[in-house]
Amino acid sequence: MHPAFQLLLCLVLFTYVHLSVMAICAVAFGIRVRHISYGVGPTLLALGKVRVRLLPLAGNVALKDTREETLYDDDPCRDAYNFQPLWKQVLLPLSGVAILLALSLGILGASGWERFLAAFGQIVHGALAPLSTAQELLGEGEAFARTHGLAAVFALCTIKLCAFNLLPFGGLNGGQALLALARGGQPYVAWEETVAQWLLLPGLAVLLAWLAAFGWYGWHAPGA
Repeated sequence: MHPAFQLLLCLVLFTYVHLSVMAICAVAFGIRVRHISYGVGPTLLALGKVRVRLLPLAGNVALKDTREETLYDDDPCRDAYNFQPLWKQVLLPLSGVAILLALSLGILGASGWERFLAAFGQIVHGALAPLSTAQELLGEGEAFARTHGLAAVFALCTIKLCAFNLLPFGGLNGGQALLALARGGQPYVAWEETVAQWLLLPGLAVLLAWLAAFGWYGWHAPGA
């Protein structure tokens, strides 16, 4: 299988497993799930609370949350995410990453943990130099994909994606857990929306830099 198709398949699998684990954990924690969106863009299929959208490379689990919706005055909010104990508010955003990371480490063994720790620096350094450092890292990833099976490639991609999702930026699981810790278990604090908006900027910058790196790599790949 061509490395590009392997990467696409790994991204789709990561997204679906990640979101599914979070939804299952939310139900187990007694938190109401409003809907699950696999992908972004126009909805292709709607089955109950599940939405399958056009681009399957992202998505979200929408939970009952008084910060996102207006509830009836007599609603005790026991099943709202932001009214849960602090440990649940922190653990839930990390649940999908934790399961996928454990699975990947089981596939790659001891080298997986080393690759995971190295991923944080690689993500930042690659974003700062998308036309040089990122190109070298993508080349190493392609070489790995050409010499290993799909399970190992999935594990490696998952480890990198787990590291990215754990960065303390808005919109990422690490940022959500960090904000929950900063709230200290409170359902709402006045400063959170402003801080969350500022935390979106570095995460967006890293994402755009890597999208540019992927585009440049694909454009200059042999045979492109």
